[in-house]
Amino acid sequence: MLLSMTAATVHAEYIGPRKSFPKPITVAEAKQLNDDARLTLEGFITGHLRGDHYLFRDDTGEISVEIEDEVWKGIEIGADTNVILYGELEHEFGSLEVEVDRLEVVKTGSRR
Repeated sequence: MLLSMTAATVHAEYIGPRKSFPKPITVAEAKQLNDDARLTLEGFITGHLRGDHYLFRDDTGEISVEIEDEVWKGIEIGADTNVILYGELEHEFGSLEVEVDRLEVVKTGSRR
């Protein structure tokens, strides 16, 4: 009986629905969105502001982004590393910031 119980153990992987994100937009377009809008940005993290806050830029401008440690998942990038950020726009205390849920490095030669 013990053998039949261990043979029934199966590796599971979640394949159900995930948070959906729109196609990438520009920083300029993001600045026109309403609070709590879901968005995707492609560009570069160019600086560390403080704590979990960084500066993100694309060809249209810059915006502050918040990236918590669990989102980084050990990924190391430089200011010239093209990334895609998935998150939500936050209007707080008169400023705009993107709260990042997921970060991906863009593979060289591939664009979304």
